[in-house]
Amino acid sequence: MTSSPVAALVVVLTLGAVLLVSGAAKLRDRRATQDAFIALRVPAVVPAGPSAAALPWVEIALAVLLLVTPARFSWAPAAVVLLLMLAYTALIARALTFDEPVTCSCFGSIGRHEVGPQTLGRNVLLSALAALVLWYAVDGGSAPGAMGELGAAGWWALLATASAVAVALLVAAPPSAVSSARSSASEVEVLDYERQPIPYGVLTHLNGNSATLAEAASTQARVLFFLNTHCGSCLRIAEKVDGWADRLDPAVGILVVYTDESAAAGQVGHRPDLATWEPELNAQRVLGLSGTPAAVLLGADGLLAGGPVTGEDNILELVEAVLEEVEAAGAPVEQ
Repeated sequence: MTSSPVAALVVVLTLGAVLLVSGAAKLRDRRATQDAFIALRVPAVVPAGPSAAALPWVEIALAVLLLVTPARFSWAPAAVVLLLMLAYTALIARALTFDEPVTCSCFGSIGRHEVGPQTLGRNVLLSALAALVLWYAVDGGSAPGAMGELGAAGWWALLATASAVAVALLVAAPPSAVSSARSSASEVEVLDYERQPIPYGVLTHLNGNSATLAEAASTQARVLFFLNTHCGSCLRIAEKVDGWADRLDPAVGILVVYTDESAAAGQVGHRPDLATWEPELNAQRVLGLSGTPAAVLLGADGLLAGGPVTGEDNILELVEAVLEEVEAAGAPVEQ
């Protein structure tokens, strides 16, 4: 890399841009960053709260240091970046072994997605880039030094590379959050007007009794919350469940659905009698859900009455709509 300042700068700038974008995105959504610590089950030796607050600034600082540190000391930030990328890669690799799917906001508000092999591949690639940057630094190279070696042709090559990357990102960019939200809202509206029969799924209570989804709603409408115990937004929903149950009773009942019996038995935040579990994720599958938290309203007439929806904000909107309906129907709702 020392013989090609353009190649060196491309690698350093790429890694610096990733760190800068990641840090800025995490600052925009601090809660999502802390949720990622919970979802990835970061060891307790790394406290989630303080670490999640400091991580965005660490990434931004490392991005700047990669670009401005002179050759004599450039190995230091490069080594820290490599250790950070290796730690990220190890956490993602471990998350792929979990029984429950993991959603990780690895890039804050712009990186929320389910962890999968693609995520691992991305982190392995970033680790490889970090290793190249460290090798370049140990060999006496640095970003300021490479910039000083660029001639006019080098700057044009660098600009052309940056332009090509920018165009590729714009072409491959996913739909905006606003478009996605509108799409989700449209799906809910269609469901409200074209109610579907409650699909066949089975829930098991902690006392061992099982019931189909339709049977669970045979005596009263039910809101089902699909949660897991390693999800920050799930934990926040769980803490609200008891209050919602009290406010909706007796018009609407609530059940909280976990992925297995041990998760249901180990739940925190709400009454144990509300906890159920779904063998082999059967309820999520028939409802078309791909992650947690999620919720659906089952009507006592055997039809879906609201949702299914995923995401904390959408769940809060669904519950608020149910509370308004109960009030409008004249049922008492405690405040």
